[in-house]
Amino acid sequence: MPGQIQVHYQPLYTADTNRMAGVEALARWSHAERGWVAPDLFVPLAEKTGLIDQLGDLVLRKACLDAVSLPIDTLAVNVSALQLNNPSFAMKMTSILLEAQMDPRRLELEVTESTLSERPTECQRNIKALRSIAVRFAVDDFGTGFSSLGRLPTLDVDRIKIDRSFVQGFGRCNGEEAIVQAIIDMARVTGLNTTAEGVETQSQCDFLRKLGCDQLQGFLLSKPVPKEELQNLLEGRSRRVSA
Repeated sequence: MPGQIQVHYQPLYTADTNRMAGVEALARWSHAERGWVAPDLFVPLAEKTGLIDQLGDLVLRKACLDAVSLPIDTLAVNVSALQLNNPSFAMKMTSILLEAQMDPRRLELEVTESTLSERPTECQRNIKALRSIAVRFAVDDFGTGFSSLGRLPTLDVDRIKIDRSFVQGFGRCNGEEAIVQAIIDMARVTGLNTTAEGVETQSQCDFLRKLGCDQLQGFLLSKPVPKEELQNLLEGRSRRVSA
C-alpha cells in the first residue's frame, strides 16, 4: 500500500448529557498518487491480499497509544473475522495493551454478528480470552444481514451499534423508527448499551434521545478527525454542532 495509513477518530457522544464518552478509531489511507482512498475500497483489498492482520495491528497499536492519554471512557476499534481467527490475536492484543499501558476496560472491539455466531473456532477462543481481561465487545451495524432481535439475549457483547440505514430512514414511512425503538428496548432489557450510527440531522438526534439511545455518532456531531483535531474538540477549541 503506497502512501500512508493514518488513524482518525470519530467521537461518540452520550445522548443525555452530550458528553464525548469515547471515540471510534478508523483507518484512513492517503495514497501517494490517488490521494485519500475510501476504506470500503482498501479494507477488502487488505483482506484479499493477506495484509489485514498487518493493517489491523497498526490501527490497534496507534489507537491504544493515542487513547491512553485522552480523557475518554471508551476506545472502539473494528476487527474483522480474519483477524479474530488468527490464533495469536488475543496474545497480540494483550501485548499492545501492555505496551500502551492502557486499561483493557477502556477498549471496545466492534465485530459483526456473523462473527459472533460462528461455531467454536479460534475467533471464539480469542473473544473469550480478551473478555477474561475485561476487553469489551460490540455488535457493529446491527439490523443488517441476518441480525435478529431474538438473538440479542444470546450475544456475548456489551453494546449494540444500530446501523446508519435505520437512522437515515427516519420519516420515510418504512417503520425504521419502530425497529430502532424495538432494538433499544430489547437491548435495555438484556443489559446492553446502544449506539446509533449515522446521525446527520438535528431531528434524528432529538428522536434517538427520546427513544432512549445511550450514545450518538455521526457527521452532525463530528466527522472522523486526526488526533490533533480530536484534542481540540476535547478542549473545546473546535466548534461542534449542538445536539
